[in-house]
Amino acid sequence: SLNKGPTSRTGVLKGTEWALSGEPRVQRMRLSEQPDFVTSTGGTLHLYQLEGLNWLRFSWAQGTDTILADEMGLGKTIQTIVFLYSLFKEGPFLVSAPLSTIINWEREFEMWAPDFYVVTYTGDKDRRKEDLQTEAPIKFHVLLTSYELVTIDQTALKSIDWACLVVDEAHRLKNNQSKIDYKLLLTGTPLQNNLEELFHLLNFLTPNRFNNLEGFLEEFADISKEDQIKKLHDLLGPHMLRRLKADVFKNMPAKTELIVRVELSPMQKKYYKLILTKNFEALNSKGGGNQVSLLNIMMDLKKCCNHPYLFPESPKTPSGAYEGSALTKASGKLTLLQKMLRKLKEQGHRVLVFSQVRLHTDTNERAFTHAHTRWVSPCADVKLVS
Repeated sequence: SLNKGPTSRTGVLKGTEWALSGEPRVQRMRLSEQPDFVTSTGGTLHLYQLEGLNWLRFSWAQGTDTILADEMGLGKTIQTIVFLYSLFKEGPFLVSAPLSTIINWEREFEMWAPDFYVVTYTGDKDRRKEDLQTEAPIKFHVLLTSYELVTIDQTALKSIDWACLVVDEAHRLKNNQSKIDYKLLLTGTPLQNNLEELFHLLNFLTPNRFNNLEGFLEEFADISKEDQIKKLHDLLGPHMLRRLKADVFKNMPAKTELIVRVELSPMQKKYYKLILTKNFEALNSKGGGNQVSLLNIMMDLKKCCNHPYLFPESPKTPSGAYEGSALTKASGKLTLLQKMLRKLKEQGHRVLVFSQVRLHTDTNERAFTHAHTRWVSPCADVKLVS
């Protein structure tokens, strides 16, 4: 297990008069406006993010471990970084996140906490050991790593007096292996809908209080009742803050969904017919066919509707590269998408393109490149097209 951090709660924030004290009487001044150290970064906090910062700082002063459970897209990462930055002299801080989001955390730290010395703790065992040896005695403010490495290297990390442990996507936690004095968990999952996940998080925060999963599930078995909901909210009150987009962006226009029916290209029609012909016997079975087989057929039909080049036997040029114009014409959806992008680009829009299949995303990227459409990849599965 990891060692406890310092028990004192002292801190001075440049640009404000706010102070914390480890004495029984906690002195705290609520931030009514964005502090100078945030303004100096060029960033601007939304009002609800400033409220989140105040809540995190108050929880820190009280020694209350917390769950920041804002809906996805409300800036939990930013609020967390600004909170840690406000405790500049209180570190070091251990931030644990999924490996796929480490790059985003690095970028946000650079933006919102430019004076923080952040060490990314990844790589093989020898490299990680060398990183810790190089940093001894501790010079960094933040060690950024994955939750798996915190577990694997807990022996090497336990000698460090961590002031705070931050766990991103904390709903993945299933056990408590940390003895760090203060813990902040981040999740966008509506925990009230999954009592078992909620219990694991509460157990991680305060294992002495929440130590009986069966009793917890039994106590809140009928969560639909109003009195049970109130009891759960009272229980979570000191520990969890959750805001929804609908609550904080009241003036935001409602999302408009438009489903556009697109004609299959000649090649798609050919592949679609081949899939049905090949699987005629299974599809025509009186018993409905094998469930797994039918699911595979549905997946192939879906793949065909996205783009026929997703199949290994799709046509290629002698060099092995897909011809750009043929790539677009082979898919009715991609043909329409390219037309839409040209129009939106002329109007100065930026577009988010989502796909459930990574290979389909790769196909779109090649088409965008051929059409001289600039695109960037901010994270693993999302493509921004400008």
